[in-house]
Amino acid sequence: MTGSRVPDFFLVGAPRSGTTSMYTYLKQHPEIYLSVLKEPHFFSTDLSRPPQAVADESLYRGLFAGAEDEKRLGEGSVWYLESRDAPHAIRGFSPSARILVMLRNPVDMMASLHALYTRTGNEEILDFEEALGAQEERARGERIPAGAYFPEGLIYTRAATFAEKLGRYFEVFGRDRVHVVVFDDFASEPLRVYRETLEFLEVDPGFVPELDLARAAQLIRSRVLRQLHTTPQEIRDKMKGGGRRHTVPRTGPSPELRSRLRQACAPDVKALGELLGRDLSAWSAA
Repeated sequence: MTGSRVPDFFLVGAPRSGTTSMYTYLKQHPEIYLSVLKEPHFFSTDLSRPPQAVADESLYRGLFAGAEDEKRLGEGSVWYLESRDAPHAIRGFSPSARILVMLRNPVDMMASLHALYTRTGNEEILDFEEALGAQEERARGERIPAGAYFPEGLIYTRAATFAEKLGRYFEVFGRDRVHVVVFDDFASEPLRVYRETLEFLEVDPGFVPELDLARAAQLIRSRVLRQLHTTPQEIRDKMKGGGRRHTVPRTGPSPELRSRLRQACAPDVKALGELLGRDLSAWSAA
C-alpha cells in the first residue's frame, strides 16, 4: 500500500521529554494527521531498529494512506534526534518538513529513561548508578542485556546530550523550521506551549485539546480506528505486541549522584542554552 502524501511534520525527540503527551494533544487537532504508529523510526538507519520500527518505504508511506484534507501529516520517532542520518534523510524525503524537538533536564531524562527500560526489558541493571557505570562496556558492545531491543539507549549520558544534535537540525532545516519545546514550560503551561506549536505548524491555534490523557485517548479512539482500516496489516501486527511491561524494584539516583550528573552535564547544558538563547543553568545548578 502506498500513500499519495508524505509526512511534513516530525516530532524527533528527545525521549522521556513529554513527546507522548504532545503527540496525544496534537492528534486531537482536526487539521493534523498523525501516524497511528507514533514511532516508526524509518529514517534513523544508523541506529538499531526497535521492534515496532518500519524499514520498508511502502509500509512507511502506508502509515499516511488514510490522510484526507489535513494540513499537516506527521509522526513522532523520538530517536531521530540521536540519529546522524535522520536529519538529511528526512529532508531528502520531505523537503518542506517542519521539526519539533522537546528537551528535558538531562538528569531527569536519564533517570526516566532508565526507569522505562527496566519496565520494558531493555535494561536488566535495576540500580541507576550501576547502569551508568556499565556505559563504557556497553559502548563496546559488552554487557548488553539479552532482551535489549535498543542498545543505543543504554548509553544514558550520551542520550541526554542535546546541543550538538539540535545543532544538526538547525543546520539541515534552518531555525525557522525547527521548533524547540522545553519540558519545564510544557509541564507548567501546556496550553500556551501547545498553542505555540500549532502556530509553528500553521494550523488553527485556537483549538483546545483535552489535556487529561485518559480522556484524550477516548476522544481520539474513533479516529485511531479509522486509521487502522488504512494501515498495512504488517504494521498492525507490529502494534499488537505493545512491548513487555514489568513492575520492578529499581533504584533511582541519589542526591549525591544527581549532583555529580548535573556537574557532568553542565557544559552541554551551557552550550544548549547558548544555542537557544535561553538560560538553562537551573538544570545544572548544584
